[in-house]
Amino acid sequence: MRFLKSFKTLVVCIAAIGACGFSHVNAQEQVEVSDAELNKIASAFQDIQKVNMEAQQQVMQTVKESGFDPNRFNEMYQASASPEKTVDASDEEKERFGMLMNKIQQMQVGFTQQIEEIIGNEGLTMERYQKIAMALQTDADLQGRLRAALEQQQ
Repeated sequence: MRFLKSFKTLVVCIAAIGACGFSHVNAQEQVEVSDAELNKIASAFQDIQKVNMEAQQQVMQTVKESGFDPNRFNEMYQASASPEKTVDASDEEKERFGMLMNKIQQMQVGFTQQIEEIIGNEGLTMERYQKIAMALQTDADLQGRLRAALEQQQ
């Protein structure tokens, strides 16, 4: 299901970036990360994965309960997310889709709050977490250190 894959990506992005609009952080910037901080990131990551799984299940259930065929919902979602895509839909279907998207967006707010709480509980600020997450996108050494920290915690 494309929507669920897109939603999973969105939730992961929320986890990594924090959904607070810190896109101005330069991804090329070198960030010094201590082992202790990396262990906090690894611990938060594991809890965030649980939130991601819960989010996926809740969104899937909400789509099913709305009466939308998942494939039709995906088609409408893809069209709404891409200006070059269009989909034929009745006014009633568009209205139901809009109401469902509003419900999903409200759910996303709750998931984001859970993620922010997880990060805070690890003793990290959102800004610091976001800075490290951005560095992880381009720093292979840091990625390797995070993988090792995740393996140690399992």
